[in-house]
Amino acid sequence: MGGGGTAPKMKMSDAFILTGLTLLLGGLFMHTWVTPVNHAAEDPPYSNGASMMKGDAFNIEVTVDNETTLRIVLKDEGGTVLSANSIVLSAGGTHEETLTAATGGFYSYEIDTKGVSASIAVEIERKLMIDLLPFPIGMLLLAMGLYQRAASPSSDDVLDAVLDD
Repeated sequence: MGGGGTAPKMKMSDAFILTGLTLLLGGLFMHTWVTPVNHAAEDPPYSNGASMMKGDAFNIEVTVDNETTLRIVLKDEGGTVLSANSIVLSAGGTHEETLTAATGGFYSYEIDTKGVSASIAVEIERKLMIDLLPFPIGMLLLAMGLYQRAASPSSDDVLDAVLDD
């Protein structure tokens, strides 16, 4: 501390509580926060990808502003086209599609709106739910910290301070 004072050491129970709550809150943001991408009419086709395991799936939702033919292509890590769909959408139309990985590896998708602006939301649905792993770890650390806090004797030491002018 500044001024030559001392601060009490952080208790291990407080560190466990802080770490557990951080994992719970971070896991909540990581798991539930999906931000749609605003794709402008003059932009090239939108493409992205992810490392997937067998049975994982891309859930793609596209909402277009004007009438267009929407094309969604799924490729594996070798660049082989696994799926290619063309869908005609009216103005303000929405299309939802699920693309499932047959084997593990890196998969990429490309969404072509043919010169029409659109809103694109993509979620990855994991079969093994590995993205939920921070929740039990965070709950375990939080419970351990609360247990340690309850089990430790409380110190009712009064901290006196003398302020000098």
